[in-house]
Amino acid sequence: MKKILLVEDDDLLNKTLTYNLISEGYDTISALNAGTAAELLRQTEYDLVLLDINLLGGCGYDLCRLMMKTM
Repeated sequence: MKKILLVEDDDLLNKTLTYNLISEGYDTISALNAGTAAELLRQTEYDLVLLDINLLGGCGYDLCRLMMKTM
């Protein structure tokens, strides 16, 4: 099963997208802020990261740099 990390700080959009991805059979984990997303990225490998650029407590571009370092 493909593992997806969804990073979206809009709570309603985060819940809606997570629900829809899970309904389609994807193993989906969600984060509402950059700090939580960074910790999840350190703990687990993901097949796909859906990432908002403007996040609370950080920037999506910084998370992209973090992902590139771990690859």
